[in-house]
Amino acid sequence: LKKAFSMKPAEIIDVVKDSGLRGRGGAGFPAGMKWSFVAKGPMQKYVICNADEGEPGTFKDRILMEENPQLLLEGMAICGFTIDATIGYIYVRGEYRRSIERLQKAIDQAREKGLLGKNILGSGFDFEVYIKEGGGAYVCGEETSLINSMEGLRGYPRFKPPFPGAAGFMSLPSNVNNVETLMSVPMIIEK
Repeated sequence: LKKAFSMKPAEIIDVVKDSGLRGRGGAGFPAGMKWSFVAKGPMQKYVICNADEGEPGTFKDRILMEENPQLLLEGMAICGFTIDATIGYIYVRGEYRRSIERLQKAIDQAREKGLLGKNILGSGFDFEVYIKEGGGAYVCGEETSLINSMEGLRGYPRFKPPFPGAAGFMSLPSNVNNVETLMSVPMIIEK
């Protein structure tokens, strides 16, 4: 986090773009470009981690969350710093009890160590992460369906535009990335 916080948001976006990182959830959209689309300005913004993983037979994100939840939180915090978001949500399948428990433990530990919450590492940046359990609907893996589900609506895709970067969760600017995508960001920034 220290290295990312020493950079300007535009520099981080350029590093992520230059790395060639694409969304690892299936669509393969360039992650840095997606971050650059998030609306600018003094409104609330959100980082949403898509950990729904509803495709039959898939479990890579579950394993990643269970084995290294701290890396996911770090990736989300870097994304939040970059797009000026102060709140992050991990939308995870309710069936992933072990993942949820490990993520919550990692969140609690990060708060205790000052890596989440107010003024992270003295940077002046505030960022919180919460877990949102999904109901297990396959269609909620699509980002706008996921956002609808988070808002308590039917998990059904929204018409685009507007895209989530302009009007996502609670109609506010939101960035949605997959678990593996966000977990790649700290290593990209470090190396």
